[in-house]
Amino acid sequence: MGYSIILLTALLLRSMSMIVTGSTVIEANPTPRVDVFGPTCKMDDGAEGICVPNYQCNPETNAIDNTTFVDLRIGTCPHYLQVCCLNSNLAKPSEPKEELPRCGWSNPGAAGLKSKEGENIGTADFAEFPWMVAILRNTAPDVDWSQADYLGGGSIIHPSVVITAAHKVDGLFEHEVKCRAGEWDTQDDSELYPSQERRVRKIVTHDDFFRLQAYYNVALLFLEKPFAFRDSPHIGVGCLGKTIPAPGTMCITMGWGKEFNGKYATTLKKIKLPLIDSDKCQHSLRNTRLGSRFLLHPSLICAGGETGVDTCKGDGGSPLVCSIEDPKKDTRYAIFGIVSSGIGCGRSDVPGVYVNVPFIYGWVVEKMNEERLDKNSFIY
Repeated sequence: MGYSIILLTALLLRSMSMIVTGSTVIEANPTPRVDVFGPTCKMDDGAEGICVPNYQCNPETNAIDNTTFVDLRIGTCPHYLQVCCLNSNLAKPSEPKEELPRCGWSNPGAAGLKSKEGENIGTADFAEFPWMVAILRNTAPDVDWSQADYLGGGSIIHPSVVITAAHKVDGLFEHEVKCRAGEWDTQDDSELYPSQERRVRKIVTHDDFFRLQAYYNVALLFLEKPFAFRDSPHIGVGCLGKTIPAPGTMCITMGWGKEFNGKYATTLKKIKLPLIDSDKCQHSLRNTRLGSRFLLHPSLICAGGETGVDTCKGDGGSPLVCSIEDPKKDTRYAIFGIVSSGIGCGRSDVPGVYVNVPFIYGWVVEKMNEERLDKNSFIY
């Protein structure tokens, strides 16, 4: 009852201090602002506190709390809307919540940097594939990194997780590896937005990875710190596909690996190539040095087989993405493959071999759950 009388009195005094002129309300004797901390004060038990607006003081603990509502209390503070609270738990402004972008969205032409090469092989636009990362040795410089610095490609599937090929990080320790997102031109840092680097906290390779035949050739890199997406439209998350599209579907892969002139790409290249039926791929690969008894493992798929259109050395770990929206628009993709191996580069009727992402999808979910990370980041 006493609280109600005090509140009513305060409201009446405030209303009497106002002058109405037309539609404008002017305070003749405006009440001083109390949304700042006041002088120090003494608690009932003699402890030192600080005078704060009453809504910042938790009435149960006398700890400053931004979540409480108005609770008028008589105290030693100079203003009737201030109370004496312990200052040891002073509330700090909360950081704006990082908003996770929807997976798989491409940004073709984001900077007007269109590829000038042929239809099936060329240079990616800046920010065209925002989930793409370069996996580098920790000693790699910010710009002008060399062939020795570049380990391979990878894809962001969660702010704190990159997926890549196991053979790219096999035998390396976490402290030897870092991931760079938002990269485009490896010899220049004048892009519209800066790249971001993250160290690797943990490397998890598939238990059944068999390097000799590249079975289950997949690894997850758990980062020490998540990538930041706010104010970074050139960095995003990739979706993971759950069912392989039909043979003949045109897909895209990308990377900074070796080109057919023998040199490594300095700007991110992209290659369009069709998915190949597994039986047809197995037959084609049996006509190579792999021999007539070669069996294509179910953890692998194939794409390509056109002269001069292929991934090559250094592209391992990079994603193979196919459209999941309107194929004519090419604006949203999912990762259905990871560059794994091949027989030479760009040979006619010799497809490249990729990790079958839908086949290892359940393993990825299992490892995400073990790390208590949200798998919804790569679900579309």
